[in-house]
Amino acid sequence: MRLLAHNTLRNNAHDVRSENGGYPLKITATEVRVDDASDINDLSPEKQEAFVKGVLGILDWNTLVQGASQMGLKTLPPILTNELASDPTFLRALYHVLMNVHLVRGVLTCPDTGREFPVSNGIANFMLEEEECENVRMN
Repeated sequence: MRLLAHNTLRNNAHDVRSENGGYPLKITATEVRVDDASDINDLSPEKQEAFVKGVLGILDWNTLVQGASQMGLKTLPPILTNELASDPTFLRALYHVLMNVHLVRGVLTCPDTGREFPVSNGIANFMLEEEECENVRMN
């Protein structure tokens, strides 16, 4: 699971009633993989920069910094400045963090309910038990 994906995930169970609605999920990593950017047939540097510029507006920066830290990456600045957001070197480095850092195995924990969602082989299991879902039945 990429840090980019983590930035959008939340617990959607009906018992989550806080202002943040089960967001952000805390990462407890037991296995992290960082792909070497030079080994990947990836986008050109210009396309990487354009991609990051396109997602900056929807990223929750605090959640990204927190998630990266929980996965052992302590290098992201606590505040995203306009200067950084227009720096090509920073944008390419941020692309690497968003796309090449993977949670392979671990747990995502809801900050509201404490519900744990296991991550195995990079895939988070968000299956809810029937009693965790809203009571919606087809008649």
